[in-house]
Amino acid sequence: MSEEGSSARFVPWRVVVGPLLFSLTLVFPAPEAFTPAGWQVLGLMLWMATWWALEAVPLSATALLPLVIVPIVGVSQSERILLEYANSSVFLILGGFLIALGMERWQLHKRIAYRIMATIGSEPRRLVLGVMVATAFVSMWVSNTSSALMMLPVAMAIATLATLGHENTRDATNFSAALLLGVAYGATIGGLGTLIGTPTNALVQGFMARNFAIEVSFLSWLGFGLPAVAALLPLAWWLMTRISLPFSSAQLGSTREPVEEALRKLGAISVAEQRVAMVACTAALLWVVRPWLNQFGPLAGLNDTAIAIGAGLSLFVIPSGFDVVGQRRSLVTIEELSRIPWNILVLFGGGLSLAAAIQESGLAATIAQAVSGLADWPLPLLVGAVVVLLVVWTELNSNVATAATFMPVLAALAVASEHAPLDLIAPAAMASSAAFMMPVGTPANALVFGTGKITLAQMMRTGLLINVAAVIVITAIGLAVAALRA
Repeated sequence: MSEEGSSARFVPWRVVVGPLLFSLTLVFPAPEAFTPAGWQVLGLMLWMATWWALEAVPLSATALLPLVIVPIVGVSQSERILLEYANSSVFLILGGFLIALGMERWQLHKRIAYRIMATIGSEPRRLVLGVMVATAFVSMWVSNTSSALMMLPVAMAIATLATLGHENTRDATNFSAALLLGVAYGATIGGLGTLIGTPTNALVQGFMARNFAIEVSFLSWLGFGLPAVAALLPLAWWLMTRISLPFSSAQLGSTREPVEEALRKLGAISVAEQRVAMVACTAALLWVVRPWLNQFGPLAGLNDTAIAIGAGLSLFVIPSGFDVVGQRRSLVTIEELSRIPWNILVLFGGGLSLAAAIQESGLAATIAQAVSGLADWPLPLLVGAVVVLLVVWTELNSNVATAATFMPVLAALAVASEHAPLDLIAPAAMASSAAFMMPVGTPANALVFGTGKITLAQMMRTGLLINVAAVIVITAIGLAVAALRA
C-alpha cells in the first residue's frame, strides 16, 4: 500500500498500542543481547511499525517520531541520525517530483502515453498491452498515482466504445476489467524501473550510502529495474488477457477512435512541451553517462541528486513562451510547487532515520545474531523467502514504511549470512512495491476499483496471479544481478 492519498480514521486503541509497546522498553531493563539504546530503539521500531500497519495516524506523521524519540533514548550520534531527513536521496526524489510537475503541467505525459497506444494498435488485446506500456513508461518518471489518474479516463472511454452493444457479455466484462486493471498494474510495474519511479527504490540508495558506503546510481538501478519491468509487464498482460480475464476480440467493437480523438485534442506539440521534454531527456542522459563524466576533474563530484535538482530548478528558469493572454511564465511556477507530495518526502526521511537509529544503537547487530540461524540458507531460498514475505506484507501496509522497517533487518541478515546486503535489500525494495491483489494495496488499485467496473473477486484473482509472477521475476532478476556482481 502506498502513502499517497492515505487517510486513516482515528481509532483510539490503534493509537495506544504503539506507545504502549515503546513504554515496555522503558519499564523493563534491556535483555542481555541488547544494548540499552538498542532495546529502546526496538521499542521505537515497534511503535512506528504498529502505527504504520494500523494507520493509527497519517503515515508521514508517524515518520516524525525519530525526531522526538532518538535524542532521548541515548543513541550515539543522534544528530547525524536526524540528518537523514535531509539525505541526498530525499532531494533526488524531490528533483524527480519537479520534473514530473513540468510534464503534467504541459500534458507531455499524456502525449507520450497516447502516442504509445496509437503505435501498438487497436486490436483489443494489443490495446490492453498499449495501455499498460504507456502507463508504465510514464510511471517511470511521474508518480504511480498521477499516471493512473491520467490514463483511467482514457481506458474507461475505450472500454465504453469497444463494448457498445455487448455490455453484459462475458467478453465485454472481462475486456473492461483487463483494460482498467492494466492501468493500475502498469503504473505499479513501471515504477519499479527507475530510481525515481517509486520512493522505495531511492530508499535503497540512501540506506546503502549511509550504512555501507555503497553508491546505487541511477544507471546501476536501471540494470535491475528495467529487466524487471520488461519481464513482468508482458507476463502480467498475458496472465490477465489469457488466464484470469480472457475475452474474444471478435466480439468487441473498434477501439481506435478514442486514442486518435485524444491525440487530436492535444493538438500540435507546444513550445513548452518541447522544452520540458528537453529538460527531462537531458536529465535522463546525464544520469546514464554520469559515471563517465565523473572521470573529468571538474565533474568528479557530480551525482544523481545534483542532476535531479538541477533539472528541477531549470524548470523555474526556462520560459514556457507566451500563454493564452500573452504573458510570459516559467515552465513550473509556485502554483505547481505547492502540489509536491511533501508527505512522501517526510515519510522517506523518517524511514531513513529509523534505519540509521537501528544501525547506530547496536540493534542491527542484535538482530543479526537473532537471525543467524538463517545464515546457512542458500541465497536463492533466502531471496525468495524475503520477496514472498514483503509481497504479502505490502498488500496491507505502506510500501515505503514496509521497506524502511525491513531494510535494517535484512541488512543484518545479509551480514550474518555473509551475503552482500544489496542482494537482499534491492529485491526487498521491489517486492515492497508489488501490491496487485487488494484495492488498498496501492492508490492506483483503489482508483480503478473505485470505478465500480471491477469486482473484488476479479482484482483478487488477477492480482494473486501477478503477485506470484512478481515473486518469480523479482527473485530471478535479483539472483541474476547478484551473480553478475559477484
